[in-house]
Amino acid sequence: MTLPFHFQSSGRHSAKLIQLRRSMLTLIPSLILFITAAALMILRVMRPDFRFSWLAAIAGVLLAFIATLAWQGRMPLEISLPAWQPEGLFQESPSFRGEGLTWPYALSLITLAMAILLTAVARPSLSNSFTWAGTLALTGLGLLAVTANNPLTFLLVWAALDITELITQLASLENPSSNERVVISFSTRATGIGLLLWANILSYSPGTRLDFLSITPQAGLLLVAAAGLRLGVLPLHLPYPAESNLRRGFGTALRLVSAASSLTILAHIPKSIVDSPFAPFIMVLTVVAAIYGGWMWLRAPDELTGRPFWIIGIAALAIASALGGNLSGTVAWGCALILGGGALFLASVQLVWLNRTLLVGAWSLSTLPFSLTAPAWQSGRPVFFLPLLVLAQSLILAGFIRHALRPGGRDSLDTQPGWTRKVYPAGIIILLIAQFLLGFAGWDGARQIGLWPAALTASLLTFILLWATPRFRLLNPVRAHWVQPTSSILDRLYRSLWSLYQLLGRLSAGITETLEGAGGVMWTLLFLVLFISLMSQAKP
Repeated sequence: MTLPFHFQSSGRHSAKLIQLRRSMLTLIPSLILFITAAALMILRVMRPDFRFSWLAAIAGVLLAFIATLAWQGRMPLEISLPAWQPEGLFQESPSFRGEGLTWPYALSLITLAMAILLTAVARPSLSNSFTWAGTLALTGLGLLAVTANNPLTFLLVWAALDITELITQLASLENPSSNERVVISFSTRATGIGLLLWANILSYSPGTRLDFLSITPQAGLLLVAAAGLRLGVLPLHLPYPAESNLRRGFGTALRLVSAASSLTILAHIPKSIVDSPFAPFIMVLTVVAAIYGGWMWLRAPDELTGRPFWIIGIAALAIASALGGNLSGTVAWGCALILGGGALFLASVQLVWLNRTLLVGAWSLSTLPFSLTAPAWQSGRPVFFLPLLVLAQSLILAGFIRHALRPGGRDSLDTQPGWTRKVYPAGIIILLIAQFLLGFAGWDGARQIGLWPAALTASLLTFILLWATPRFRLLNPVRAHWVQPTSSILDRLYRSLWSLYQLLGRLSAGITETLEGAGGVMWTLLFLVLFISLMSQAKP
């Protein structure tokens, strides 16, 4: 008589176990990357002469790549960690979710990590197991960020990435006087975390919780502002210093993973945000940032010098899509930033055929039908700002083509072993293949026609800019010896504000020192006498 009961109970247990295994698939890629990074660090310390560290790193990222591909057909995947105590204070626990709008980010980050390791063979003097481990760990944090399913999870992952970047920047700067710039950049990112907390408080005030399913337009605007502040778009600023010797490889991972972790929160913005009265004002600031970033990117002397403006320009286009209620367009721009930028920034070797192959990234940025960014303008909202956004897109696209076809300034593979000549191009090509595949399959924005008149207009403007660049001095690339990303007018404005803050701090410190010094008691008595005198005169 009890046999059916036990059979039914066993069936329920098996179903829960299968569901748990499916949910764990969300975290498996990150766990693989963290374990591989830890193994590389241990091998570096215990066996410095170990010859297969690079192969171990490649094996780890390949397993993570396969685990990410396994999400297909099983999404949505969601897992929540046990509730934190006390539950009255922590009403939510860290939660992760893999779905149609987060999977492209995850695939892009894994592909970027694989490309960095494959192209590292051409940079032996700048690559070792420490940098490989750092790249894998950063990518693991990036995967946690793109799958974060509530503000608490975003807050924890953002804080981990910001602290990692702070330590890395302070350790890599050759000029100690630039440490102040690093601290300022860290402060802007911390302010973005503060805006995220503010959005959480606004959501809790009417008695609801911010779980990205019942988010209000007001909280959504704060999330946009938090992402824009961390990316350097709202307000327009450079979110990190450029006086760093972190260039290709690990430097590319640090920049693009950090950008992806901020952009992915835009995929959770409610479409009702377009009805907010503050949305047009934020859109104006975003358009200005997009045009400014595209203009500086076009005139940058090389792709690494212009990398901050590449991030600002494309991030502004992604924010504009979010403000228009087009979440697929936001994801498309974010993946183009990672994959297209990664291919360009990792191309450190001069190969004519490979440089021409990089133009696949230009196709991905074109918003033409079936391209990666085809869904970027398909909502058509807001129509008033669309011409300016298309202009910014054409500036970015023209700059990408110019940097991809740069005739010189790169290293050569002639002195490298034969296997290096095969492995290095594979690192660039997989980034291009990923862009092509995401344009046709794998996520909610694939196989889109898009707003083809806007795409054709952007392509026409791009050809005009490419024709006019060598003919008009205004469009020529600026000279590298005096152009520094940190010397822009806006950056000098922020430095002036920082100097004012330091002046106020010194003034406050002087007053405190005066009151706490030898004459502090006398000053206190004097203020007390003045206060009593004023109070006595005020009596009727």
